[in-house]
Amino acid sequence: MTKKGFVSLGTLAIALTSSLCLSSCGGNKAEQKSTPTTPVEVQATGLPIALVNMDSVTSQYKFAQEIKEALEKDAAAHQTRLQGKSAAIQKAAADFERRMRINAFVSAEAQQAEQQKLIRMQQEGQALSAELSEKLALKQQSLLEDMMKSIREQLKEYNKDGRYKLILTKVGDNILYAEGALDITEDFIKYLNEHYNAGEGLQAKTDSTAKK
Repeated sequence: MTKKGFVSLGTLAIALTSSLCLSSCGGNKAEQKSTPTTPVEVQATGLPIALVNMDSVTSQYKFAQEIKEALEKDAAAHQTRLQGKSAAIQKAAADFERRMRINAFVSAEAQQAEQQKLIRMQQEGQALSAELSEKLALKQQSLLEDMMKSIREQLKEYNKDGRYKLILTKVGDNILYAEGALDITEDFIKYLNEHYNAGEGLQAKTDSTAKK
């Protein structure tokens, strides 16, 4: 497993594509214009509908940034551990080959025992790689679920006056057209970050997990 592979797990916008629909509508699909506007301008359209660009949210929301940094830190630590294991295996393999060349084994049984030890080390290395990959994937899933819970809770507060009856999520190019006035992304991100308390976010979860 490479560091690059680990880091890609921290790229949140893609990972969240299938889970970020804040609301859904079975009607027409449309493309959002690029100009973000204020909620007042949205109300001026006469439609109680808004759009949130989740690519922007996952790149600018402080909680999302903390998650990405945490996953990359874990990925780097896992990579270092795997590199250490790999170096030990390579050293053992080179030593085995050297002893084979100089007939250093006292018997065929001793040679076979050393070969089996080397095979076990290789298997342990593969198992460790799989274990660390699974741990990182599970942590990513857990943190993304926490972030989505935070976003949904904050969205309810953001819209507590009921000015929007439907809020759609835009991920990538899944919206073909929409009036620019419907885009509340910039205002919602500002709201998210203003109401985000880092002590209640990632750090709190990390501390809670460490106590178990």
